[in-house]
Amino acid sequence: MTQHTEYIYKDPINFDEVLDRSSYSTAKWEMEFERLGRRDLLCLGTADMDFRSPAPVAAALEQTARLGHFGYPYKPNSYYEALIGFYERKFGWSIKREWITHSTGIYPSMRPLIDQLTQEGDEIIYQSPVHFQFKNIIGASRRVPIANPLILRDGRFEIDFEQLASVVSPKTRMLLLCNPHNPVGRVWSKEELNRLADFCIERDIIVLSDEVYCGLLFEGHKFTPFASLSKEASMQTVTLTSASKMFNLTGLKHSQVISENPRLLNAYAEGLKQDASGYGGSIFGQVAAEVAYRDCDIWLSALMKYITENYIYAREFLSLELPDLKIHPMESTYMMWLDISSYGIPDEDMRSHFEEKFGLVLNYGSDLGPGGEGHIRFNIATPRSMLRQGLERLKISLKEHAV
Repeated sequence: MTQHTEYIYKDPINFDEVLDRSSYSTAKWEMEFERLGRRDLLCLGTADMDFRSPAPVAAALEQTARLGHFGYPYKPNSYYEALIGFYERKFGWSIKREWITHSTGIYPSMRPLIDQLTQEGDEIIYQSPVHFQFKNIIGASRRVPIANPLILRDGRFEIDFEQLASVVSPKTRMLLLCNPHNPVGRVWSKEELNRLADFCIERDIIVLSDEVYCGLLFEGHKFTPFASLSKEASMQTVTLTSASKMFNLTGLKHSQVISENPRLLNAYAEGLKQDASGYGGSIFGQVAAEVAYRDCDIWLSALMKYITENYIYAREFLSLELPDLKIHPMESTYMMWLDISSYGIPDEDMRSHFEEKFGLVLNYGSDLGPGGEGHIRFNIATPRSMLRQGLERLKISLKEHAV
């Protein structure tokens, strides 16, 4: 297997750099400028980072562009070695090449699996609050979305196994797992995952495990791939992952679909025949993923150090300035999950309150299913100077409403 390498940085990695937005066109910022007709917004919602992607990724993409040939790409051995090496090195998960296939993203890879492994009218469980696409994809597939809301116990979100048992029926065929969980930031423990695996194996419930945030871990927290728990869990699981969130590559549209079970992989391949939109894949996404998985551990470590410092800064600011706001502890991701229910802003009014009055674009918990009410998702993967401005606007907006 190809040895793990590292890019040598001549200068410190600068996460404090504020990008010149006149040179960019992004959904997170420029789309919001246009939607609201103003450029004084602070956009701390969409789950992209406001940092440049790793330098070795940019260099590899530049080299690919210079070659000037953009036909259908082929994945060389080095691509698979980089992917396999990353998951072995980081999490001790030994993946085989024949388990791996691809997609353009986490959500596009769900639909073919749902279509092939369930029938119309079947029930699929999702654990809210979670990204709105979980419920949307289930419903659009003419399956029945069944919420199993997380439970808050002693200040920590947990899987509600009692409620889970109560919502399972003879029509339950699949469970969508988010690990680490977006938006609550939990890294599910091995014990929790083993209990969930036993539950699903006993009832022959297939697990689609979204693990796209797996490398964004705070110190002291260990990520366990669901499929790594046991042979039985591996055969019951399709893992959906990507370098996109870890290395800020979402616009390159490349992800992995991984399963030890040939039946599940074959079902995915059959499902793709209904929609060939991802045929061939993205040459730039493929190149970026290989380099990120192989050469960017130092960058990822520096990123999480910076995000941790941002979290500490934000937590101290909010505790001092907005003591009635509840901060849920972060174990992973770069989104703070904040309970602002004590300030009495109705869920249906949050968007207009923050955006129109204070120029602050966030994500709102009511859009993320049961359990999200009264919450906002606040993206802290941004230069500290911008984080400071965002926190000041949040403070003013909540204090004004409280008055």
